[in-house]
Amino acid sequence: MQNRRKPRPGQPGLHLAHSLYSAELGAHDPGRYRLTPPCAPDLPALVQPGMPVRTSYGTGGIVVAVEGPTIHRGQDGREYPHFTIIYVPAKRFGRHSAADHCWINECVAVGGRILMLLEANRDEVFIDTGPSAKA
Repeated sequence: MQNRRKPRPGQPGLHLAHSLYSAELGAHDPGRYRLTPPCAPDLPALVQPGMPVRTSYGTGGIVVAVEGPTIHRGQDGREYPHFTIIYVPAKRFGRHSAADHCWINECVAVGGRILMLLEANRDEVFIDTGPSAKA
């Protein structure tokens, strides 16, 4: 059994943080964040309510809202805006309640792709445009 403890002060964590939450729990945050390039469309320009989305890890549904930006101040003092996509599973869309809401946090638009804020996180959100998206 592996023992996972928070590192001592001044000591880097053993595992890379894949989210701001895991960094708060003690995973090592090397301070490498993604940023939407200047003059590029931000996440709300790419994703609007009613659009079907899916993730690289197998979840997805119909977008009901995009919240943000939320600002994270990095270790370098710079501000890193990120968004939250709120969706409901496609089977529940149209007859859903707040209890059906699912969240994809820390989303950033980079080069027309929707990626997560921390570079250590390789997850991606796709706008589903295939024939199965309409079902």
